[in-house]
Amino acid sequence: MRITHLTAASLLSSLGHASPLSQMSRFLEIETRQSPGSYFAITGATGGVYPRLEIRELEKTGEMWNLYLLAMISFQGTNQDDIASYYQIAGIHGMPWVPWDGVAGSINDDKNTNQLGYCPHANLLFGTWHRPYLALFEQQLQKHATNIANQFASPAKSTYQAAAIKLRIPFWDWAKALPTSEPVLPTAVTSEKISVTFPNGTKASVDNPLFDYNFHPLDHSQINGTGCPVTGTQNGPVGGLPEVCDNDLMTVRNGVNASDHPGLDKKLRNILPSQRTGVYAILSQWQHFDSFSNQGNCGPGGGAGTLEAVHNPIHTQMWPGHMSPASVAAFDPIFWMHHANVDRQMALYQVVFPETYVEQCPADTPTYSINRGDLLDANSPLTPFHKNAKGDWWTSANSRNTRDMGYTYPELASNPSNSTLVKQIKTLYGPATGFAAKYKRQNHLPSRSTKQTRYLAKVEFPVYGLNAGAPYNVLMFLGNVSSDSKTWLGSEAFVGLASSLGGVNMRSEMVATATVDLNDKIEKKIGSKELTVEGTVEYLRANLRWRMELGENEIPKKEVEGIKVVLISTEVEVAEKDDVFDRWVGGFVEHGEVDI
Repeated sequence: MRITHLTAASLLSSLGHASPLSQMSRFLEIETRQSPGSYFAITGATGGVYPRLEIRELEKTGEMWNLYLLAMISFQGTNQDDIASYYQIAGIHGMPWVPWDGVAGSINDDKNTNQLGYCPHANLLFGTWHRPYLALFEQQLQKHATNIANQFASPAKSTYQAAAIKLRIPFWDWAKALPTSEPVLPTAVTSEKISVTFPNGTKASVDNPLFDYNFHPLDHSQINGTGCPVTGTQNGPVGGLPEVCDNDLMTVRNGVNASDHPGLDKKLRNILPSQRTGVYAILSQWQHFDSFSNQGNCGPGGGAGTLEAVHNPIHTQMWPGHMSPASVAAFDPIFWMHHANVDRQMALYQVVFPETYVEQCPADTPTYSINRGDLLDANSPLTPFHKNAKGDWWTSANSRNTRDMGYTYPELASNPSNSTLVKQIKTLYGPATGFAAKYKRQNHLPSRSTKQTRYLAKVEFPVYGLNAGAPYNVLMFLGNVSSDSKTWLGSEAFVGLASSLGGVNMRSEMVATATVDLNDKIEKKIGSKELTVEGTVEYLRANLRWRMELGENEIPKKEVEGIKVVLISTEVEVAEKDDVFDRWVGGFVEHGEVDI
């Protein structure tokens, strides 16, 4: 890529530990179209530091909720030719694969140069790149909210103006423990109509801006089937994603012509235990930030999973639709709630483990402005995001603290101590009754200061291994698997999944790793007397199975070469206090490959 507006000082600071000559030549390849002083300044929301609220909590706020809906309607209605429109900001992530704010790039080692967005999936910058991206969206959301608030008459006007100052993007906590009577998918995003009050006092039922985004127009030269590859297999395509992108004038979820929200909620309910366990693992176990934040094989690897890995299934469960494949994901309003939650998880990790942060890793996966092999670090530009009009970049280093960008999260709003935050995370995502407790009872061990064994399936999979770079899921089972793939997620044997978001026609040999925790299922088997603690390894060897699917359609294993599933275990030191996490100690032991 080519940068022509970096100062000498900022350029040198961006070189990090890499060869100055190689990195300087790389930076000088970035091309920009504006002159200094004319870049789009991303400040985030202004007016102070306020928390992003969970979508179901924001819904309870009265005027702020109403203002959020009106602002989203206004934002989505902005002319698509405007650089600050919903359309163009969503388009930064993937399609339409054009420069934003003058930041163009050339890919030197890939033929699919016109089929890459700026988002760095499977890359060191995955977590931090989304931070200024969300801040840009939040900045524009607040701008629309402020304009609307100023149109209300007194005394409501002052209330709405105060709400506009505090308004931030809501997050959707898809790992939250919920009663079975409450949908995992918030009703605020599944209702086609929603009630609002306009500044003139009129109340009306309007098209819900959280239900979908309506393209105006749908430009087939920019959004078309090339961004929505059919999952081609020897047995034919799995589904018709080109039809989704070519024919639908609005975003859809879990459907081709219309969203199937009941079906989607059922899938999200089925994966909730696995997602919840995965989130708890990455927030409770120390690993280097470079290992925690992405699937780019950066850092020494901690084995507890990654932020990107727990994020992926939320996308793939919405296939077919605009959230999967990722090239058109950001047009769906739910994308922003999903990624606000991912950013929240990263922020929680940062506070629990403040001593580790972005260091250095070469890019295995290219983007619109990053070449494969580029050496990335905390000072690498998070393209195409500028901090100010003169063109200084947002980087991982200067976006480390969310408060500098005008927001925080409910768990962090009061600047809690580490022990207080640990308690909160254990309450939110920790198991109500753990495997350790049953282990201790069965073996007549003391209630404190003991150890347990944690079992996991380590899944290694080629990120772009399916034809056309289509997404896919690797599902893990403990027990017999039905021949009917539509029953898999809801089956008693289902344990969890690893997901690849794929990438349009990507030609990368990259292999990612994800882990699926098996202990919750083991706990149930012990409780039902189906197995004993001593016989766990042999039972797992005999009964662990894996399958591939997408949209409840089976994908034959032969379609993706290189998938490897290994049974591993680690010793866990059980915490003696409620404000301390259990610790995985002693490394990992392999118990053989799963090939059933």
